[in-house]
Amino acid sequence: MNDTWYSKTNETIIPGNPDRIAIRWDPLQYLNLAKYLKVFNEYPHDFNPRIHGPYCPWRYYGKRDLHFGDVKLVDIPAWIARRDKTPMGIYQGGIRTFWKFYRAFLDNKKPNLIWYTQIFAVASLINFVFFAIPDRKHYKWAKYH
Repeated sequence: MNDTWYSKTNETIIPGNPDRIAIRWDPLQYLNLAKYLKVFNEYPHDFNPRIHGPYCPWRYYGKRDLHFGDVKLVDIPAWIARRDKTPMGIYQGGIRTFWKFYRAFLDNKKPNLIWYTQIFAVASLINFVFFAIPDRKHYKWAKYH
């Protein structure tokens, strides 16, 4: 048999779970989701292992810039203009934030409940802004009715 396991003509082996029932046409064989998700599994473009060494997911490998706390009020629009606002840049920023949070609060010898408290506070703030305020805007804020 000359067919490889990924061939469309091979009816004996189906990619994925080998215990699945063999069918003639397998839609998962034609979707090939790996090529669409490949960009999310790559290193950042600025990462160079010869310069930076092992990859750290919480580290930014782009050009160094001022921290937001060090930026003057006049320079805030220029600082925002220098940020990477592409979808991939926003995704990588979210991943860096997650790993910084994980490393600071969860990946230590004695993890405490502060991260539960932070998640609860953020969820409460989102709930208040998006659900409680719109419901309260119809109330009368008068002392006497």
